[in-house]
Amino acid sequence: MFKKLLVLSAAAILSIGSLAACSNEEAGGSESGEVQLTLWHPEGDKSVAYDEILKEFNKEHEGEIEAKIEYIPRGNKYAYEDKISAAATSNTLPDLVAMDGPNVANYADAGIIQPIDDVVKEKDKFVDSAIKQGTFNDKLYAIGPTESTVALFYNKKMLADAGISPPTKLEDAWTWDEFYEAAKKLTDKEKGIYGVNWTLDYGEWIIYFTGPAVWSNGGSFIAEDGSTSEGYVNGPETVEAIKFLQKFTNEGLVNLQPTPTEFEDGNAAMMLMGSWQWAKLQGYPETEWGITYYPKSPNGDQVSPSGDWTWGISTSTKNKEAAGELLNFINTKDNVNKIAAVESTPPSRTDSMADLTEWDQEPMNVLKEQVLNTAHARPATTSYPVLSTKYGQAVQNIFLGGDVQDELDKVAKEVDADIARK
Repeated sequence: MFKKLLVLSAAAILSIGSLAACSNEEAGGSESGEVQLTLWHPEGDKSVAYDEILKEFNKEHEGEIEAKIEYIPRGNKYAYEDKISAAATSNTLPDLVAMDGPNVANYADAGIIQPIDDVVKEKDKFVDSAIKQGTFNDKLYAIGPTESTVALFYNKKMLADAGISPPTKLEDAWTWDEFYEAAKKLTDKEKGIYGVNWTLDYGEWIIYFTGPAVWSNGGSFIAEDGSTSEGYVNGPETVEAIKFLQKFTNEGLVNLQPTPTEFEDGNAAMMLMGSWQWAKLQGYPETEWGITYYPKSPNGDQVSPSGDWTWGISTSTKNKEAAGELLNFINTKDNVNKIAAVESTPPSRTDSMADLTEWDQEPMNVLKEQVLNTAHARPATTSYPVLSTKYGQAVQNIFLGGDVQDELDKVAKEVDADIARK
């Protein structure tokens, strides 16, 4: 009888142990009691920095928390976002989700990420544009280590030969008209040299780099409350701004089929490109180049684009406290410095900018000044994926000669149809 009871007790103990292990694993833990955290981020140059940061985090929290990151290939422009959507449907999201800044509102509204006001430390250390990017309905949902901007890169010799002096102070930035005149002067069709290069990339780039032209002209893409895009994305100020940009392509100042290294090879005198171009240009030491400010509207409004990949805590996590610990660790000053250094990307912390003295020197000071003084976040709307995609397609058609009003009217119709479905 005693022997039988002992066997039953052992079975009960095993059963209880299995239940405990199951319960712990369901909560994102392991049999040892160590919390397991997962992160997703697109493949890219920053992987090296994140690998180092997670290694340090796991060492500091050995036996308590272990974090593993998965880098997702971006086979097409939206492959990563498609994977997030699929995981949200099956409730298999990672604990921490990386997302492009403009997607924060959409992810928050869809229940993919959760508010993190109670989690984030040192919020006052981040630049305003980073906080605004991560906020939806007055709640913070995401915070990230880096910012971005678009500036005007230029070939020093070409501009000097043409007698053109680019602005060296923020308040002296070229107006769009001055920029246009410079591009005309620098274009040499006989030699196959274009005044300016801008990528006609299908995807997020189009709204990112043209947005400031719209905003500085008093235009916008959607109502402030997100209720409609009619009269905004196709409103008179937006139409006027895009018509102005269309002049560059209509007149052959921009190559509609540029090579990937058109500017680097000396076949374009200027280039409107993101802050990440700084790192890429290090591989072309024979090209003398500089950076000046994003052009402003003739009425003096000065705006530059902003936003970068940021981190949120998913609604699938069973360990918000541990996920918050990791989120804050990623965004410490030292780790922000590491991530920013990989691509020479502007850090989103003001104290990191103070540490990285190269941001006070030419030409990177231009990028810093824009992040601190003229940064403008893209629209915080739950219909942003539709807006970005349809607007990008429309502007590509416009640059190829399409009617501006007709194309933007189509965008308004598509976006408002998406808003009505929500």
